Amino acid sequence: MRIRYAGAAAVLSAAAIALATPGVAGAAPTAEVVPGRARIMVTVYGLPVGAENCKVDPDADAYTRSLPMDPSRTRIVHFVPSGPQRVLVWCPDGGTVYDGVVDVLPADPWADAADLGARIAGHLDRITDPTLR
Repeated sequence: MRIRYAGAAAVLSAAAIALATPGVAGAAPTAEVVPGRARIMVTVYGLPVGAENCKVDPDADAYTRSLPMDPSRTRIVHFVPSGPQRVLVWCPDGGTVYDGVVDVLPADPWADAADLGARIAGHLDRITDPTLR
């Protein structure tokens, strides 16, 4: 009798862990958009298909570009105008997974050069633009 209860408890606890774990199949697709200096970094999560089917509109209110996502599920979009930008991320199987406004910083080639030097030296904690980490 104890063995049956122990087995049932193990099955129930495994099911509870699987349901509480993020990224389990069935979760709605989402996207994270990180603004930087004249660029944004977009990462898509929870897709049932490849990320290359998704599109990114980095400045959707002014000029729609509909750039394809990279298969790695992360894409850095360069030459985004500074200031508040409405960003759309949409996927054929998930619809619009992100629709929000991010504040893109102005371009700064000197700061980008310093960040590149920090990256080469292995000092990732000194990189000031989150899209370059």
